[in-house]
Amino acid sequence: MSTIQMSLRLGGILPPQDKLTQILGIAPTKARRRGERISSKRVQPADIWILDLAKFDTDSTPQEIDKHMLQSAVIIQQLAPSLAALDRTKCNTDLYVSTVREEDQGGLSFSPELVAAAAAAKLSIQISILVMLDDYD
Repeated sequence: MSTIQMSLRLGGILPPQDKLTQILGIAPTKARRRGERISSKRVQPADIWILDLAKFDTDSTPQEIDKHMLQSAVIIQQLAPSLAALDRTKCNTDLYVSTVREEDQGGLSFSPELVAAAAAAKLSIQISILVMLDDYD
């Protein structure tokens, strides 16, 4: 089964988390501060603020996928004015899409509403594709 996960991702030198949550009007799904110890050997190199938007898989119907895409587009549209208030010279903003594929063919498409919302919010779209095949016949 293949999965797709979408999130709004902010990174770089960010305002304090409580201030950023106040600016955006929504709490992150995950946030880390630069210098925060992540493990015994790793320190967070930059501030990150992540809001999970959608997750679906190949068992999802086209209608469910469309619904997730539209809901994500609406959230991004609502956040666009607040995102515009951030100092983009210090803060990278993107729509991050991660997919794990268990088949060697297929595609990944985005609804026009999602693309338009990302463009209106001046988000880059970052795509991570991991292919996990059982065999290579």
